[in-house]
Amino acid sequence: MKSLFTAFLSLIAVYSFSQKEKEGEYHLNKEYKMSQTGVFKLSTSDAKVSIVGSNRATAHVKVDRVVTTKGLVFGQEEFAVEVNESGGDLEVREHSRSVSVGMIGYYHEKYTIELEVPAGVSLWVKGDDGDYQISNVAGAISLKLDDADVVLTGCSGESFEFRMDDGDIRMDQGRGKLDIEGDDTDIHIQHAAFSEVRADIDDGDLIIETSLADKGDYFIKAQDGLVSLTILQGGGTFEIRHDDGRVSTEGSFSIIEKSENEMRLTLPHGTASVNIRADDARVRLSSKL
Repeated sequence: MKSLFTAFLSLIAVYSFSQKEKEGEYHLNKEYKMSQTGVFKLSTSDAKVSIVGSNRATAHVKVDRVVTTKGLVFGQEEFAVEVNESGGDLEVREHSRSVSVGMIGYYHEKYTIELEVPAGVSLWVKGDDGDYQISNVAGAISLKLDDADVVLTGCSGESFEFRMDDGDIRMDQGRGKLDIEGDDTDIHIQHAAFSEVRADIDDGDLIIETSLADKGDYFIKAQDGLVSLTILQGGGTFEIRHDDGRVSTEGSFSIIEKSENEMRLTLPHGTASVNIRADDARVRLSSKL
């Protein structure tokens, strides 16, 4: 029995030496037809993604994935990217399957996706992990991500939908409708003009600078963390219900009613309705008027 075990270890040592360094590569670099106002769908995991909108007439898809392993790898991995054109829309979908049972050694993956699309398209993105840089997209944006960091710059659409587990979202502008569901998520939005907000955050900071639209409807629910709302223009009524959270205000807010777990305020120059439900979250309201 001992001799068989010794022979097995020797075989592993020989195989490990023969597999000392191995690389797997996948590359795609191609132009695809797409409507100027079509829908671009992306499904991927654990990639560094860049999406740029411009006045181009087609979509450019560039995918580079290089896997380097050193040591002994049991099994194999299959990876491919499928691209489908349909009625002016474009879908990029990752297909990966691992039948590996383990490895001894080193594993490194460098995986980037660079997308250039017509500026008027709408985006639908579904992913697991990764980093996302999205800029100059003028259509609706819908992101359903597990553990990812997102930066949006110059995105001028009127509908933003985020479904996040972990990760951060940063936006330098926004308008129209904002719909957010997040678990452990920090969100920071500047220079916005939202007419409707629906936000449900479990544990994280929600920091929004926005103007308020007349008759606009804003509803925020938070468990822990911070809700910070800075009003750039407009006004209306504010109703805050909280458990153990703290509420602070800065600016021309007038308190109508205040109790241990509820506060009602008004801000002149508008007819918006703002409702905040906070459990242990802190609430901070400020006005730049």
